[in-house]
Amino acid sequence: MPHVGGQKLKIINEYQILMEESDENHPINAIEMTRRLEKRGIPAERKGVYRDMETLIDAGVDVIKGTKGYYIGSRTFELAELKLLVDAVGASKFISQKKTRELVEKITSLAGVDDAEQLSRQVVVPDKPKAGNEKIFYSIDVIYQCIDNNKKMSFKYQEWTLSKEMQPRHGGKTYVVSPAFLLRNDENYYLVAFDEGSGEIRHYRVDKMTSTSEMEEDRGGLELIKELNPHEYAKQHISMFSGEERVITIRFAKHLIGVVLDKFGTEIDVRPDGESHVKARISVAVSPQLYGWLVGIGATVAFPEEEVINYRKYLEGIIKESQ
Repeated sequence: MPHVGGQKLKIINEYQILMEESDENHPINAIEMTRRLEKRGIPAERKGVYRDMETLIDAGVDVIKGTKGYYIGSRTFELAELKLLVDAVGASKFISQKKTRELVEKITSLAGVDDAEQLSRQVVVPDKPKAGNEKIFYSIDVIYQCIDNNKKMSFKYQEWTLSKEMQPRHGGKTYVVSPAFLLRNDENYYLVAFDEGSGEIRHYRVDKMTSTSEMEEDRGGLELIKELNPHEYAKQHISMFSGEERVITIRFAKHLIGVVLDKFGTEIDVRPDGESHVKARISVAVSPQLYGWLVGIGATVAFPEEEVINYRKYLEGIIKESQ
């Protein structure tokens, strides 16, 4: 590690060594600490290490002085928590394979020696399609800056072609929006924002955004933004597809109540409909994706009549296409 004035950085390096290389089963005594510091190009002596350990303890660092040396007693994250973080990173398809491995290494470094080895053995980084946008973290940073600074943002949006390549949507049009919040849904990251062109709340996949930039103008649509609830927004937009938001009643088999509650939350109104079925009143963005989800669980639309007809037309269209 590069350093200027080794003694000034000595205690910082000692802290790093303890965090990365010590635990209850791997204490580091003063003599060993001087050797590890010298490998980093920092001269040290045993008495100085003792003083530094006391300084770290006085500063609130949980350094334990055992019979065989010093080690970190407790850490911010437990092994099970780190495993959850690693699994979440691995399951996020918007994070590239390269970035996934980098993040997993950083998360693993937060564990003690034994826990890090156990975590490394258990970690399985799944194969992922090559991410089309490696700058997603830069875009996320720009979004948060715009929200913090109350500024609009601009970006270009991409879409897939039949040749399996990304190309700018609408000929490279520049989108101008007022960011509201970021939302993870259906294994993707979305920006929910007030669209300046349409005057509506819309959402955009962050991994499809390029050329993101903070603008000088203050955000618009703040009244609409303040009314938004991230959890409700996610529940109402099936697979994050847009549509007219309506209150509809759906009918499904009783044993599927858990599936419906998992999707729309426990606050929805449900009631029995005969011995084997249930009706639920939900507020949702009506779209073909909603209909597809209903087909998947064998549910029907019971109200209003207009949506009953629309759903029937959707099913008839699928049957017609298959003939």
